[in-house]
Amino acid sequence: MKLKFLFVTLLLCLLGGCSDYPAEKGLTKARLEHKQGRALYNINGKLFVPILYSPPFSISRSPYGEDGRINYSNFRDAGIDLVEMHMELRNAWNRDGTLNIPMVRHELISVLEGILEINPDAYFQVRVDFHAPRWWLDRYPAEMVHYARGPIDFGTTNDIGRAPNASLASERWQQEADVIVKQFLDYLQTTRVGKRVFSFLIGGACGSEWTYFGYKQEPDTGDAMTRRFRQWLADKYVTDVALQQAWNDPRVTIATAVVPDMEERRYNLGVFRDPQKERRILDYYHCHQETIESVINHFTQFFKENWPSDVLVGLFNGYLFSDNDFNSTGYLYFGRLLDSPYIDFFAGPYNYNYDARDAGGTSQPRSLVGSVNLHGKLFMTEQDRITHLIAQSRNNETTFTTDEQSVAMLRTNFAQLVSLASGYWFEEFSGFPGYAPYVAHEPLQEYAGNFNSPALMSEIGRQKRYYDQAVHHDYEREADVAFFYDFDTFYYLAEVDNRQTREIEYASNNWLTADAYRSGVSFDTYLYSDLRNVDLSRYKAVVFGTTYCISDEDMVFINDQVKKDGRLVIFNYAPAYTDGTKLDVRRIGKITEMEVRPIKITTPPVMTILGNHYGLEADGSPGRVPVSPLFEIDDAGVEVLGRYQGSDAVAVARKKQPDYTVVYAALPLRGPGMMRKLFREAGAHIYNDADDVVIAGGGIVCVATREDAGGPRTIHLRNGKQVELDMKPGTTVILDEHTGKILFD
Repeated sequence: MKLKFLFVTLLLCLLGGCSDYPAEKGLTKARLEHKQGRALYNINGKLFVPILYSPPFSISRSPYGEDGRINYSNFRDAGIDLVEMHMELRNAWNRDGTLNIPMVRHELISVLEGILEINPDAYFQVRVDFHAPRWWLDRYPAEMVHYARGPIDFGTTNDIGRAPNASLASERWQQEADVIVKQFLDYLQTTRVGKRVFSFLIGGACGSEWTYFGYKQEPDTGDAMTRRFRQWLADKYVTDVALQQAWNDPRVTIATAVVPDMEERRYNLGVFRDPQKERRILDYYHCHQETIESVINHFTQFFKENWPSDVLVGLFNGYLFSDNDFNSTGYLYFGRLLDSPYIDFFAGPYNYNYDARDAGGTSQPRSLVGSVNLHGKLFMTEQDRITHLIAQSRNNETTFTTDEQSVAMLRTNFAQLVSLASGYWFEEFSGFPGYAPYVAHEPLQEYAGNFNSPALMSEIGRQKRYYDQAVHHDYEREADVAFFYDFDTFYYLAEVDNRQTREIEYASNNWLTADAYRSGVSFDTYLYSDLRNVDLSRYKAVVFGTTYCISDEDMVFINDQVKKDGRLVIFNYAPAYTDGTKLDVRRIGKITEMEVRPIKITTPPVMTILGNHYGLEADGSPGRVPVSPLFEIDDAGVEVLGRYQGSDAVAVARKKQPDYTVVYAALPLRGPGMMRKLFREAGAHIYNDADDVVIAGGGIVCVATREDAGGPRTIHLRNGKQVELDMKPGTTVILDEHTGKILFD
């Protein structure tokens, strides 16, 4: 055994594996530990707050380069010892199915060794992708993903386009990926740096985020998916007769069924798909989603079981905010992943809505963090917003020009972390392809980095020290409003090339919560499937976002358990319009307790509330297409709150009952002023009467002003104290929730 160990040691030295720092005695042991309401990392018996540093994917991340050395040192000095590093296994996937160890050493091991030289206390999260390499795709063309919009484009590597990739339905790819992943894990655990690994972030499909390859190209019509679809149909229908009845097609059989083409995917009756007429495409999208879920379940379990120590495993998933194309991207299975014993955390960037990333924006995470916490998991945000040290903006982001502006953004981000009891990593853009390494703003550091400014690193250090202390105190969320979103609803929405559906989705998923942040209230976001798991007694108001598919059983639960205790209940657009089997406007009236009828408006719909006009604004511009179906409230027993512009037709109304109040918005509710009025009358605490972003919970209250708004502010704390502020435009202030003291000033 000693000779064998000596041989391995000598071999590693020859490969460049020897270093001056001492070898670890064993593999790191890591798990989530919930302490006083927060999820923390327990690494070798020591607790860490979930804050990491993540360099770019490119080889220029090397710590042996001066820019890398400076950036790693900056975060070490700020007290951040946890580092994420990326490894794309297709770069090390040999044609004979073996692992290219020298390539792994070049792209991962040597980099981690360099980081340990800079920070001997570092621990690592390794982001692992295992896409099929190009030679594999050439060898197995029948295993590739195909696209309804057109043929594979072999000249592109853009995974949003029709790039060549292995189908997620391919059993061959999954089996051979198992082999290469197992070799990688076996090798990594023999290295000194492998002994410092505490977490794996499992990347898959487009952007490592488990969105299906080419989701904008309507995948997957290939052979692998066709085989899987037929098996899925066999499991569901068993017989050809049952399938024919469900599809209303006497010619189809399980053995001959094919994935819907573009013509069929476009067929719809407006915003909604008719479950009675479009069962074939609904079946396919269910199969598509469950395919992604099964691959995720397989690999999360595989990583857990093939790493011989306790290790954290997570993935990007559960996106709602700023997304469209839900049926083709994925995530509709998210509720089931929340119960997986093999997943410790979920991750995602901030909402790409400009009101989230703009100066004075919300910094809203893309997922439903309330449900993540409810299931005992951790949500990690990728802090990928660009500071003034990077020349280019993207995705409607503000191009900051000063330390002060970037600090304000970082404070809003941090407020989300503290208030939601979540975590994040700082995404580095220095050396990232397509990004200038620095901008000519003074003072300019000699080497690049998204955070390489004394002011920014000082702020990050203060935040880290604050959170290190905050976790010793009980976590108090104290939100008064709960938002619920139903991922199953999206199966029944006609998204393909349908602008009206996109406008409805964007208004419900983004503007609804964006305006809530500016109403002055604190709120939580949940999956609709968690409605029965949430302690509703905590909330003065419940808002149903995209909950257009509600069963009869759920309707009874809502009527009995949600509509009570003086609670305000808000419904948007088409609640309960389908139960999964049919479309029926009468169900909207039943759940809202109002007389509702269809209305036809031939112009893009706009509603007027408190004198303000609100269109759907799918991309930040006013709604530009008519929408079908639309509904009006025709009920003499309601209080009118808003009408369709240019019409007497009622678009928003309120009906008060002895023990609860219902508000129904036939277009998704808009306006911070109206929300503030409704929430206040329901008994919710309002921190601020201006239309600033308010983030509260976990011991802090955050107020962020737009670039065009500033001046005196009165902040009302829950304990009755008032804090008077004179805020500059485009700034962020964080207060102690109990004393009102300004933090990080």
